[in-house]
Amino acid sequence: MSLDHLHPFAGQHAIQTAAFAIDFSTELDVGEVGRLRAAAVQHLRADFPSITDQQRAMVSMTSQPGQPLSTGATTVDAGGFVLERLSATAQPGTGQSSRSIIVSRENIIVVINDYTRWDRFKADVERYLSVLMESINAQKGVISIGLQISDVFIWKADPADLNVMEVFAEQTPFLVSNALDPKIPLWHSHHGYVEEESEPLNYTRLNNVNIGRTMINGVHQIQILTSHKATFGKILYKVLDVHKENISMVLNELHAKNKAILSALLSPELQEKIKLNAGKE
Repeated sequence: MSLDHLHPFAGQHAIQTAAFAIDFSTELDVGEVGRLRAAAVQHLRADFPSITDQQRAMVSMTSQPGQPLSTGATTVDAGGFVLERLSATAQPGTGQSSRSIIVSRENIIVVINDYTRWDRFKADVERYLSVLMESINAQKGVISIGLQISDVFIWKADPADLNVMEVFAEQTPFLVSNALDPKIPLWHSHHGYVEEESEPLNYTRLNNVNIGRTMINGVHQIQILTSHKATFGKILYKVLDVHKENISMVLNELHAKNKAILSALLSPELQEKIKLNAGKE
């Protein structure tokens, strides 16, 4: 078997999707959702031509002694909105966007499907946040941020020739031996663990590592989904100024953890193929 037949999803790298999330300590209210939407329309429409509003329905329940619960009034208000930059053939809401921003009452999620380099990804995320969170920067606290990266390798040869022993590092701590058994062609492995950090501030990092050999439309793939969530020891306010550097440093640490996991998971040959350790990617 040769790794020449195992192709990284994006050619020079394997990242199919990279996503960032910032979670609020309390829900946005209707007025705050409206201000974020107005900022997006004014400053981000060139980046995201499509905007879809989301509604939230709340149903009240009533009861009388000895009687079953009955449905009361239903109220509908703004639940958030979705900004999308569509691919050439995609339709709104299909999930086929090149990038999107999902604003809900609980958080903001930035999804990048056209990832190229970490520096660009981070700069774009910070620019989007500076626009969306400006009106709530002082009063809205942040309790956690997260980074999720999906790496995909596509096998373009006889599936019987895909030797996963050459794909993954020997004695990697992120796979059980069953995953390396050639008699088991398709499998999925999940590993999660928590780490405590104290720099640049106190936070708990939850790492999840999902790895699988799958088959899509008859084509075998190696899929690696890693997620890292940093939950802060205390609520952070003014993340666009007072805590801007802290957020930036923690985000870089989440990225560094992602690379460390891949370094411990992938074989040296595959690491070299995607230039995992060749500076910033």
